[in-house]
Order: sequence, then structure tokens, then C-alpha cells
Amino acid sequence: MKQKTLSVFTRIEAQKSEILSLYDGLSTEQLQFNPEPTQWNLLQVLRHLVTAEKQSMILIRRKLSKHQSIPKTGTGAFFRHLLLRIALILPLKFKAPKIADVSEDYPDFESMVSEWAEVRSDMKELINSADGEVLSKALYIHPRAGALNIKQALEFIETHTSHHRKQLNRIMKHSGFSSS
Repeated sequence: MKQKTLSVFTRIEAQKSEILSLYDGLSTEQLQFNPEPTQWNLLQVLRHLVTAEKQSMILIRRKLSKHQSIPKTGTGAFFRHLLLRIALILPLKFKAPKIADVSEDYPDFESMVSEWAEVRSDMKELINSADGEVLSKALYIHPRAGALNIKQALEFIETHTSHHRKQLNRIMKHSGFSSS
């Protein structure tokens, strides 16, 4: 379980690097461009990704600290996780859960990059320090899919980030997006 979880972690780290490379060399005007008044700009999308992961780790750490009997995930979690990933692959829009909503118009890019690195460092430490038994437990509670194990949580993060990568591409291809 640990090796498979670390493998997913490696993939989401590569994905994070890929996402951050999209922001390289962009102007303030480009970072703050809103395709529509009710849609997020590039900075808000990044804020959402970082906040979602940070809040996920806070909930996981809180669950671990309670030292209560935490059940293992089973078939139900497998199917809920699968449905969640399929929903995110489809070209559908979802309202962000309150816990991961974005309130800032123009979040600070550099602070988000640092925050994301800290969250990922915490994730890696958790995976490396936990045994396979702990990793198979229902430590992550997704607002819509319910209880998932750490590997499933990381796979959700991977699919969630891919979902928002498409959003980033749409923003950058918008006819009003400045080319410089």
C-alpha cells in the first residue's frame, strides 16, 4: 500500500510542477484576467487547488490525532471514489465546497507556491511515517464521496488538479486573454 501511495504522490508532484510552469512569465494582467465576471482567474484557480489540499491535510491530521478506531475503506469507498473521478473527468462544472472556496480576487502567487510546497511536504511525511495499515484506513472525508483512504485521496487530488488544468487552459485560450 505504501509503495502504491508513494507512486501516486510522485505523479501529483510532477503534475504540480507542470501546473506551476504554466504560470512562468505571465504578467499581472494575465494572472488577474477573468474570462467572465463570475469565473475565476488563474490566481483564484491556484488558490482553490492549494486550499483544497491544505484543508484535506488538516482533516486527515485531525482524524489521525484522535486515536480512535478508524475503519478501513471497503468496496463502497472504491465505488464512490470511482464515481468521483469519472465526474471530474467529464466536462462538467461543480460549485466548490465552502471549505475550498476562493474569497480573494487576486491571491499572492508566491505565497501560494510556498504554501503548496508545505502541504506536499506534510503529505510526503505522512505517507513515509505511516504504516500500510494506517494508509488503508478511511482518513480522508471528501465532501461528496465520503470516506476514502490516503491513496484514494491522492488519486482524487490528481483528478481534481487535471480537472482544473483544463480550466487553466480555457482561461489562457480565451480571446480576451492578453498575449503578452
